[in-house]
Amino acid sequence: MGNAFAALIVLAILVEVCVDIIKSAIPVVKGWGSQLASIAVGVLLATATTTGLLMALEVSLTIPWVDYFLTGLIISRGSNFIHDLLGKLKVN
Repeated sequence: MGNAFAALIVLAILVEVCVDIIKSAIPVVKGWGSQLASIAVGVLLATATTTGLLMALEVSLTIPWVDYFLTGLIISRGSNFIHDLLGKLKVN
């Protein structure tokens, strides 16, 4: 389970890096466009890697993509948010 949370942190960092690259390459991406890009990259990465926070917490869902979508939303917030969230969940 610890590896799953490490994966969340790595994915969150990747989202931050990818969105920074997108914003550098396409200067008009800012404000809500930046948030939308972050969500899209987060959901794409979570889905492509089949990484789900609920699955890591052993919460079973009948529709796995819901977990990937929610995880993508969470990792789109960035690594600091993930670290704070894991601290609140008291997971190391």
